[in-house]
Amino acid sequence: MKIAEGIRQTFEIIRANKVRSFLTMLGINFGVGSLIAISIIGLAFRTSIVKEMGKYGSTLIWVQTDRRVYVSREKRTLLDINDIKFFKNMLPGLKYSSTLMNTVYPVKYRGRGGKTSVFGVDPGDFNIFAIKLAKGRFFVDQDIKLHRRVCVIRPDIAQSLFGDEDPIGKRINILDRDYTVIGLTVRRSRGLLNDGSDNRTIFIPSYYVAAGKWGGRNVKYWVYLMKFDTLDNVNSAINRIDNYLINKYGYIRGKKRFRITRMDFYIKIADKVLNIVGTLIIVIAGISLVVGGLGIMNIMLVTVTERTREIGIRMAVGAKSTDILVQFIIEAVTLCLLGGGIGIIFGIGIAAIACAILKWQFIISLFYIAAALSISTVIGLVFGIYPAHKASKMMPIDALRIE
Repeated sequence: MKIAEGIRQTFEIIRANKVRSFLTMLGINFGVGSLIAISIIGLAFRTSIVKEMGKYGSTLIWVQTDRRVYVSREKRTLLDINDIKFFKNMLPGLKYSSTLMNTVYPVKYRGRGGKTSVFGVDPGDFNIFAIKLAKGRFFVDQDIKLHRRVCVIRPDIAQSLFGDEDPIGKRINILDRDYTVIGLTVRRSRGLLNDGSDNRTIFIPSYYVAAGKWGGRNVKYWVYLMKFDTLDNVNSAINRIDNYLINKYGYIRGKKRFRITRMDFYIKIADKVLNIVGTLIIVIAGISLVVGGLGIMNIMLVTVTERTREIGIRMAVGAKSTDILVQFIIEAVTLCLLGGGIGIIFGIGIAAIACAILKWQFIISLFYIAAALSISTVIGLVFGIYPAHKASKMMPIDALRIE
């Protein structure tokens, strides 16, 4: 039997039984659609994470108090100014570094304002997070040495406070202290880290946030960020920092008081989450595909019963058992491929909507589409063989007796 003739007959049968064919393909639709959607979304998610990492670079690490090792209301061990000096002076390859203290303060300008996010940072923070200016300048080490009350503001808070006025050189009140605006940043999307990428953030020198917290004496810090020139220096620095902190502060209940985090830590978390979600989706999609395959088998068995007399007539006029076998296999595979094709369109649509909402890059992989079509073909073959075999083994005389 010619394949083309078998496909033509299959489409005639599908057109004659549109509703039944559509309902038969639903399981394949949802199974393949789920696989395509999760594959595209997963690829977009991973691409987004890698892109975010690219903003910070792979040589970024930070040291922070590990809150997990402390019990409720227990006094935490924090970094002090001597620790900061060690980090700055004793770690080869250190390019930029900064403390990072985030709080919420009331901010005012001529009666306008409200509470907003204020980040206490060092000048190195602007380089670490590749923050760009729309106008003005960042504060520098000289500003810190001279204890200048200066700030750099994000565009949304600038609009709230100043409207169409140029903010550079204006003085704003932050927690009852006046600060001079020296820089306005460009707008940017929210980052992977809590780095002040919220467009309502204000940056001030870290000392003022720390002094406000500790009363200006024995200033402490929760976290310290460092960016190095090479990965080798990152690995060396982690070992040095770890040994330094253990020698100075020891352990608490057998655990380290501080943890050192690398930027690629987030890639590992993202991969774990994606693998777990992907596995769950694959299991659900697999069940859907099996159910769809059983639906194909069931409808093909019904079709064999309904077309018994037709099968007998074909055999009586010379059709071989292999012709009948091939015809029914073609019908099963065609149903699955149609279901898979619709599922691919459905999955791509869902993924496109999800990527648009999450603002991720939408990427279609031909590999996933080819895999989905291959799976559909295999399902058609696996679940179509038995009905086709049953049809091909009918005796012509018995088939013709069926009323």
